[in-house]
Amino acid sequence: MSKQRATGSLWADSLFLLLLLGSLFFILLGSRPLFVPDEGRYAEIAREMVVSHDYVTPYLNGIKYFEKPILFYWLGAAAIKVGGLGLWSIRSVNAFLSLLGCLLTYLTVRKLYDRATGLLAALILGTSALYFVMTHMVSLDLPVTVFISTTLYAFLLGNQQPVGIKRRFYFWGAAAAAGLAVLTKGLIGIVFPFMIIGAWLTLMGEWRSLSRMYLPSSLFVFLIVAAPWHIWVGIRNPEFFYFYFIEQQFLRYATLNIGHYQPDWFFIPCLILGLFPWIVFLPQALVASLPTSWRLRGERPIEIFLLLWAILIFTFFSFSKSKLIPYILPVFPPLAILIAHYLIVSLRQNRLLGIRLGFMSMLPLSLGIAYCFYLFPRHTPLPDPAHATFYLDLAAGLLIACALLACFYAYRQVRYAIWNTVILTGFFLLLILVAAPAIDSRTVLPIATELKPFLKPQDEIITFNQYFQDLPFYLERRVSILNWRNELTYGMQHQDMHEWMIDDGMFWQRWHQHRVFVIIGLEEYTNVQKNHPQEKFYLLGKTINYALVSNQPLDMLSH
Repeated sequence: MSKQRATGSLWADSLFLLLLLGSLFFILLGSRPLFVPDEGRYAEIAREMVVSHDYVTPYLNGIKYFEKPILFYWLGAAAIKVGGLGLWSIRSVNAFLSLLGCLLTYLTVRKLYDRATGLLAALILGTSALYFVMTHMVSLDLPVTVFISTTLYAFLLGNQQPVGIKRRFYFWGAAAAAGLAVLTKGLIGIVFPFMIIGAWLTLMGEWRSLSRMYLPSSLFVFLIVAAPWHIWVGIRNPEFFYFYFIEQQFLRYATLNIGHYQPDWFFIPCLILGLFPWIVFLPQALVASLPTSWRLRGERPIEIFLLLWAILIFTFFSFSKSKLIPYILPVFPPLAILIAHYLIVSLRQNRLLGIRLGFMSMLPLSLGIAYCFYLFPRHTPLPDPAHATFYLDLAAGLLIACALLACFYAYRQVRYAIWNTVILTGFFLLLILVAAPAIDSRTVLPIATELKPFLKPQDEIITFNQYFQDLPFYLERRVSILNWRNELTYGMQHQDMHEWMIDDGMFWQRWHQHRVFVIIGLEEYTNVQKNHPQEKFYLLGKTINYALVSNQPLDMLSH
């Protein structure tokens, strides 16, 4: 292929991915409420940053919040400034980064392998269930995945370059991306690249190449990116270093105090469902990526690097005492590349048995997921069961149709089976997004929407024995919290917050002093009424789980 044709195909492919994946990623961003607690928390920190103009110390409901670094809050604040305070704006950060991650995957794999493998790897990554879901959420796991992937992509590409300025820029780019990863979610941003690259150099016997990796200047680039904020926030907040580095980076991994404990096998089902539908090709791809003997490992350096990338991160989080589903998102880029490479090589060599078996196994897996979709709205209390049933049934039907068509084409034209899976999986995932508002029983958006028009500056909003982390974002103001601390505990030790972090005595005192709005669980509301029969409670609205209560009747609220 001539250089001109290669450049033309690169731009054409990039435009194709931008249009196709951009449509999947940016559509419906503002269609559902913030998922709690994570989306509400991170969106609110970004909002408070814009309001306070403090871009060094993050705050959550007016309390210092040092559990995570600053970069995502900067990006969220920038999105709010550009697009306004809204769900679409704050979620557009991850939509943009996920699209960037897919484009970088394409560009990297195109250089490592070829054009077709690059395109398919980007499409597999973008239509994997967990990657797609996290694209539409306000979270840190998607950004750190993109930055870690960029670090490792740049290393792989730079390692293939001869000594010179181009190689130097690749390694500097890897160092800068690692710095951004650290600014997003802490030390894993540098630990993972060191762990993976170190293991690969050891297995391949390539430690001599360290002298050609520009380590001093790369370290300088990394520190220029990662260090200034950590130093700055530490100077302004002397309590920062111990809590952030010791408690949140080390003790969070090694102890059960955080409260996200899951068994060691927890991430296996997460991977199966998260990599759906492409998980059906993972066993074949892993086997095909292994060298036939240890002595021949030099023939497959890229595949071994990708295997180490996925295995080491998966193992690292499997042994962690704190586990959440999105933690394993960084293993998805290398797995997408391995699967794409396996599919393209098998197609070219006309070795189709493994692909056909994969598509055949997709059918029972799809039937199982479809059956769960059918049962869920019929056996679970939901805020809008009619819409949930309609859209989940539609998604289930589309999923079964996708699997049946894939099986049909697998024995006629395998390329059609792959394209069918890409396209129908995209529509299937979008239908789940459409169904999400009818399923979300934890949101307080309906209450916030009803309450906001009545609010005056002197009014107090109190969350009863819990903290609804999305509420301040919707109301655009700090709320008072009764008898709840959790992740706000550390910040409370270094601030005076008696005004809005209150106990029972203060609650009843304010109940009788001025106009108060209370968001409370329905069961707890019933108990409070029984325990305080002398008090007047006015129910202003409710959802499936929560009630909006005031100490004044509705007809007085406009006065």
